[in-house]
Amino acid sequence: MRVNNLKNNDINIDIAEALRYLGYKSKEIDDETYKSLNESVAELQEISELKYVYRIIDINKKVDNYISFAEEINIKSHDLANLFKNCDKAAVLATTIGFEVEKRIRYYGMTNLSKSIVFDACAAAYIEALCDYIEEEIRELAAKEGCSITYRYSPGYGDVPLFHQAEILRALNAEKLIGLSALDTSLLVPRKSVTAFIGFNKTNEIYKKSCLDCTFYNNCSFTREGGKPCAKYAR
Repeated sequence: MRVNNLKNNDINIDIAEALRYLGYKSKEIDDETYKSLNESVAELQEISELKYVYRIIDINKKVDNYISFAEEINIKSHDLANLFKNCDKAAVLATTIGFEVEKRIRYYGMTNLSKSIVFDACAAAYIEALCDYIEEEIRELAAKEGCSITYRYSPGYGDVPLFHQAEILRALNAEKLIGLSALDTSLLVPRKSVTAFIGFNKTNEIYKKSCLDCTFYNNCSFTREGGKPCAKYAR
């Protein structure tokens, strides 16, 4: 089990990523939006609590689109079973940027809607950057075992139901270790949080993400407008 709290300035917030969440492409940013972006980044790096936990767990079964992680997390999923077909183990992770961010988003939602939208986009870019950081750490662990890694795959993508988030949190003791829990609706609290699987791949096969695998494909503004895919499928 690996648990870590990072310093807020250990992770950079990608302004370009935040702008994509806001729907900007090549449009010039007005001064007010640019100022709000920079203020939001500074505020996030002051109030966030960057926490994560992960375990490397054996994959026990991959039969008939059924995959079991150490008998603790059991998922019926063609997508995940196919992604992990060359994997005997996987990293199971949970991460969050903290409750203060959640409180600030709610506050701005009541007092300054335009600021709330910008702040939310910056927070989304922040948690994505934190996930990338964790993924690189896991990549190094896998390399020591002679493995590459698959891309990360979260409940809610493809055919993996969102309710498996609760199983991940229990397997990681995430509520106690990093203060992350799930509602009865399976949404995470704090909201700017992520759970995911990353397989330890024993072959040199390269796995590419496809927008077609995403639950939100039919309603995605990025693909509908012909732009670059969202962060989940950009690599």
